[in-house]
Amino acid sequence: MNIRSALIMIGIASLAMPAFGNDQTLKSEEIRVGSMVLAIDAALKSPEKKESLETIARYGTDTRHYVMIRGWLSELLKGTESQLAATTDPELKAKHQQKADFLKKAIRRIDLE
Repeated sequence: MNIRSALIMIGIASLAMPAFGNDQTLKSEEIRVGSMVLAIDAALKSPEKKESLETIARYGTDTRHYVMIRGWLSELLKGTESQLAATTDPELKAKHQQKADFLKKAIRRIDLE
């Protein structure tokens, strides 16, 4: 799932939420959720950084967003594992394996907390 799909899902979910007290509160919530999605996307692009796993864990253990983030990570893992199985290039295999290992670790981390 790419960032665009995640933002569309957030938009759809926000339509289903009860109305907030005023427009300012709604805009504030949209900014907070958008910032969260961007932070997670950046973390997924840099799995070698220690703070990447921490970022995903911080947002992924928030019960308001757990299902969305868990689903996002699971879909990325399926795609990565598919690419890993399809490639014969040793460099690509190593890259896909590193990403799959990171995603599995991130999923375990948010599931256990």
